[in-house]
Amino acid sequence: MEQQNPQSTNIKNSISFKKVCEVFSEVEQISSRNTTTEILSNFYKQLNDEDAQILSYLILGRVAPSFVPAEFNYSEKSLIKLFHNYIKAINKKIDIVNKRVETGDMGDTVYYVTEQLEFKSKGSTLKQIYDVLWSIIKTTGNTSVDRKNTLVFATLKELSPLEAKYFVRIICGELRTGINSRTLLDVFSFMISNDKGIAEELRRAYGVCTDMGYICKCIKDSNESNAVENLQKIHLHPGIPVLARLVERVGSFQEVFDRFPMPILVQPKFDGLRCQIHKYKVENSSDDFASMPWKKYMEKEVTSAGLFDTPSTKDDVDVRLFTRNLEDVTDMFPEIVESAKHIPVESFVLDSEALGFNGKTFLSFQETMQRRRKNNVHSMQKEIPMKAMTFDILYLNGQDLIKEDTEKRIDILTNLKIKEKSIQQCSTDKVEDMGGLMEIFNKNVDAGNEGIIVKKMEGQYCPGDRNYEWIKLKKSMMNSLVDTVDLVAIGYYYGSGRRADVGIGAVLGALYNEKNNSFEGICKVGTGLTDDLMRRMLNDFSKDKLKDKPKNVFVEDSLMPDVWVFPKIVFTVEADDVTKRISNNTGIGGGLSLRFPRLIEWGRDKAPEEATTVDELLHTKKL
Repeated sequence: MEQQNPQSTNIKNSISFKKVCEVFSEVEQISSRNTTTEILSNFYKQLNDEDAQILSYLILGRVAPSFVPAEFNYSEKSLIKLFHNYIKAINKKIDIVNKRVETGDMGDTVYYVTEQLEFKSKGSTLKQIYDVLWSIIKTTGNTSVDRKNTLVFATLKELSPLEAKYFVRIICGELRTGINSRTLLDVFSFMISNDKGIAEELRRAYGVCTDMGYICKCIKDSNESNAVENLQKIHLHPGIPVLARLVERVGSFQEVFDRFPMPILVQPKFDGLRCQIHKYKVENSSDDFASMPWKKYMEKEVTSAGLFDTPSTKDDVDVRLFTRNLEDVTDMFPEIVESAKHIPVESFVLDSEALGFNGKTFLSFQETMQRRRKNNVHSMQKEIPMKAMTFDILYLNGQDLIKEDTEKRIDILTNLKIKEKSIQQCSTDKVEDMGGLMEIFNKNVDAGNEGIIVKKMEGQYCPGDRNYEWIKLKKSMMNSLVDTVDLVAIGYYYGSGRRADVGIGAVLGALYNEKNNSFEGICKVGTGLTDDLMRRMLNDFSKDKLKDKPKNVFVEDSLMPDVWVFPKIVFTVEADDVTKRISNNTGIGGGLSLRFPRLIEWGRDKAPEEATTVDELLHTKKL
């Protein structure tokens, strides 16, 4: 990595938190993605290195990368009670409860209340607020709620209403700037080259090293040539999750043969929890992250980010498990961890699907997801034992395998001969004709799997990418709908009759548009909703309700919901068909609609950007 001027971080002091909040507010009110990118890139140029790294986490609603367990565990309910008691004690007449209902946002509510209470800014810097945020996170144990309340309120009394608004949004997990990782990488590109000239190189680097602050560190204050050189040096680090490679869909079995040279590789398609398994010697882990701003806050006795703490085994070997959303779930699946320790190699990174297993067959997605909990892990382990079915290997004994062809990676995986109780390798077949493909497809469907994944023999592992080198063929292709569709919830409708009493009658589902990084509504889904599910949906939406349509959401007038929600939850539907809407002249959602959509799974383990895309569905149906 290019050596930075050692005095560069001392030239500029930490920027004020008020200025950061002013930028957040400006960005929140702008609908143009290009304008947002320009504003943020110019702002980043004003920051010293540490502030830029801190902002790279905060702007995504975090204080550290997603794989670092750093949660505030602070509720809106606590905050409302805190203000209510204070307002009562000073004999003010401010109804914070009704104001929260009126605004639909805790940040806006706190802005109003602190304005009425005439709280003033004491000029806190971004670094000082970052210290406070970590203090909240590290406040645990008995009486932690009271101690957090004391800390939060003491901070709020030294902030202006605008600062208080965003401070509260951060600790409540709802920043709502509309900025995601893809947008932020575009910001970094503009910061360096004033265009998206190095955006692809940034995405590649983030794909193999998912610490946004570290990516920022590698390019800050560099020219374009040096930035690209630094990014190209970024490689896979065991203990830091890689973005999961995604899979494309096609409209027919024949299309596989039209796209791929023969032979092809075929593996089962499971419906479980994507699980990346990392094993490594701690002494061999990289020191590149030692200076990251979040590192010094991680206490060995409380952290579970294994790359940065005391190893969990006597021989200095650690194991970490990560979901496709980069969450560390190591403590949730101890049986997989134990099996990983017994595999007789020093280090590896495996890509797998973790599924509940009853001794004979794999359990459904809903049953498997019951294991995704932090409490009662060992009792649930007995009820629903897990098995990780590995299908790829990205790293082995110090060697990064990402750039190797798929066939070679699978050969390397096969040679490991993994046959542990809770980690096994899935089958891989070579196929050269339609008869062979259909035989394996039917075999997997009969075994209860979702279908198969077809892979081109050549081609590297592309973190976070979706292309036609990996294709899914699901059993739903035998029906009139080519495949189930993953939608993002962007709003809901009150409904009528009994459903009106519950508070929700249908949900508005959107496709993801990769071209403009937006979510585009295509259908109202009301079938498949039980009373229990509707209550769960309302609870899931409780912190995500918005007064206005998000700037990266597009919907036809005829589909406007009663309540907007922040695009975050992914759900799966099946339908009788995918059609073109005659009335859709806007091009929103590719003009597509689902005929008689039925909700089949709520709350998938996917980021909103991993939902079905507009182009994907257009291509599948050839519309």
